[in-house]
This record gives sequence, C-alpha cells and structure tokens, in this order.
Amino acid sequence: MPSETARPLYADTCAAHTLVWFRQNLRIRDNAALCAAVAEGLPVIGIWIDDAETDNPRRAAFYRQSAAELAQGLAGRGIPLYTAASPAELVRLAVRLNIRAVIADESHTFADKLADNALWHELNKHGIALTFVNDRAVFGKTDLIPDGGTAHTDFDRYREVWLDRFSKQPPAGPDLFAAYRQPFPENLSAPPPAALSDGIFLPQNSGETAAWRQWRRFLEQADSYSVLKDFPSRKHTSLMGAYLSAGCISPRLLARESLERRLNAWADNIIRRDFFLQLALQHTDDDPSDGNPEHTLRLTLWQQGRTGIPIIDAAMRCLHKTGSLHPALRRLSADFFCHVLNLPRREGEIWFARQLTDFDAAINQGNWRLAASRHTCPDIAAAAHKTDPDGTFVRRHIPELAHLSADTVHTPWRFACSVDTHGYPAHPVAGIP
Repeated sequence: MPSETARPLYADTCAAHTLVWFRQNLRIRDNAALCAAVAEGLPVIGIWIDDAETDNPRRAAFYRQSAAELAQGLAGRGIPLYTAASPAELVRLAVRLNIRAVIADESHTFADKLADNALWHELNKHGIALTFVNDRAVFGKTDLIPDGGTAHTDFDRYREVWLDRFSKQPPAGPDLFAAYRQPFPENLSAPPPAALSDGIFLPQNSGETAAWRQWRRFLEQADSYSVLKDFPSRKHTSLMGAYLSAGCISPRLLARESLERRLNAWADNIIRRDFFLQLALQHTDDDPSDGNPEHTLRLTLWQQGRTGIPIIDAAMRCLHKTGSLHPALRRLSADFFCHVLNLPRREGEIWFARQLTDFDAAINQGNWRLAASRHTCPDIAAAAHKTDPDGTFVRRHIPELAHLSADTVHTPWRFACSVDTHGYPAHPVAGIP
C-alpha cells in the first residue's frame, strides 16, 4: 500500500486536534482511546498503521479489512481515519495537523514497549504528548498488582483476584463516544484503508459488525460450551480470537456478558488473556534457534504436518490452511514440539506468529512459555483419542488417512503391515511406541 506522504491527502491546518492511533482496538463501541480523545475537548482525527512488511499476510488482511470498516464508522461521526506506513509517518502527520496529543491502546510486550518509547521521544521533540489507555484487556497490566509487587505468575491466584475485582468494580463504564459527532473537517481528506486481501482466504468476516454477529451466534449454543469445547471436530468454540486480537470487539463487554450469563468456562478465556498480557512485559525474546541440523529437520516436518503423528500433523495442516487452530490442539502441538521433538520454544512461537490470524504477541508468548515450562508431555496417542475420539478431525485434514477406522487412524504405525497410508509417513519422527 502506498504511503500517505506520496499523495496530497491532507492539508496543513491551524486548528488543534487530538489524534487517536488505532492498533489492536479497531472498533467504535467501548473504545477507551476514543473516549479519552473526546475528553480532551478537541476535534478528533484517527490514524492506523498498515504494516506492509508483515510475515503474517492473513492477519494483515484481517486487520486491513477491519480498519476499512472502522473508517466508515468514524466518517459517520465526522472523524477521518488516515493510513500510515510507519511510526515515522505518524509523526510527520501529527506535526502537519497540529496534533496536541496522540492517544493509543497500550502495548504489553517488551519489544513493543521499546518501540513505543522511541515514538514518545520523537513526538516529544515536537511538543506532542503520547498517552496510552487500556483497550486490549479487561484490566490493565498493573491494575491487579499490589503496590510494590510484581506480575502474577500463578493463574489460579490471578483468577481469584480478577474475579474479586470484577465483582466490585466492573471496568466497562459509560461510553463517552456513544453519542459523539463532529463536523467532518473540510480541509482534511483521508481515503479509507484498502480492504483488499490480495486473494488470501479468510475463514471469517472481519470487523466490528462481524464480531458482534459471531458473538450472538455463539451465545445461541453457549450452554453446551463447557461440555463440547475440547473436541475440535465439533467446532464448538466461540471463534472470537481474531476479533479480540484485532480489537474489533471489547473484552470488557464480553467479560461482563459472559459472567452475567454464568458462562464461567468461557469467561476463563478472557481472564487467561488478561493473565498473559500482564505477564508479557516480564519477558524478552530468546534466540530462536541453535542451528542444529537435526532440529531444522524436525522443525520442517512439524511445520509441514509430516511428523507421522496424525493428530499433530492434522493440527499443523489445519493451521497452515486456515490460519486457525482449536485451543486444545494448540496446547497439544506445543507440548509435542517442546517435549517430544525437544525443539527450542521460540521456533514454535515464531511459526504460530506467522500462521495465526488471531496472533497476539503477548498471548502467543505466554502460551508457548507455559508449554515449555511443563515438566511432562501427555501421552500423544491417548490425547489424540480423547480429543478426536472418532478420528473426524484427522480425516478432515489428512486425506491420506481418510479410509482408516477410529481404532487405527491415530496410530497407523502400529498397523504398518496391514494398512496403506498412501504416502503418509509410516513411522513417527520421534520414535513414539
């Protein structure tokens, strides 16, 4: 996408404005950054940075389409939404438009914090304030940490604290932006972000409207969620991950509604998101690989879904094809990666980051660190039969094994003399009995 500085899309203006930098809060309803901007008392302008250099094109397409819908919604309130190619371009735009303050949703990872600090210094050179609000989690990363304390590392304890605070002080308050309107600035012209997906298949529609539609659809079957959530072939999860990652829907509103409906098993997903977000700043990135040739071979087989373990290979093929993966299979794939293949955690973390449409750096990091910290790996064959008891998921994603029965489809190597796997690996890469 061409940068905005390559075309005369905005004019110099003497009027002061507040700039909302949309990142992972691509929505209008219950948007803390928009509410904070309204409280500033100045006309509001929006900006979004389209990362053309991403190595996750599916996620980029989802965000791009979500930003396009957001632009339409903001335009109806008189707010233009600019698209920039980099933080440096954001600074140039802020200077030209006489921006007094930039407001953004706060980041959580160490790398993002370094980038935010660099941007703060650049804006400060021009007398422009940069402030952050919590828009990605229900509670901000320090809200539940006692004075002088550190981030919670035990999820069960964190959950107790989270629920106690939520019961006393639900964080979704009045939406100051709900009725906000301003005249569209006549001297500003911002075309909507391009919604093109470059031919990329997205299994879900993007944007705030689709997010709420999916949430209502999930609520129709939510009563059976706790019973069926661990079976990938049943497709009984909420499918809200990508919407929460892009911020198309507010985690505060979903937390409140799920707890009001006593959907405690689902609400745990929101609490766990908060848990990983508040933990993320404690960690820096490790080196991804030691260059061991055997590690490289195992990594490639895992990525391609050719390890010889059907449930793992089906999961990896599903991930590569759709950009999505059932939570139970994410856990099992990560456990297998860390404790059976004995590969460096960061390699798996990076691969998921490149594949998942719902990728969030802090949450992905948290899940992989949790997998690596476990001392044992579950029995893969037993876990496969428990997760996919009739073999439907494996057959769906590994057509070479579609003819096998439920008794053999998860462990074809045990029946190597009597079954034809049509080119699928005859034996597991990791010597599983």
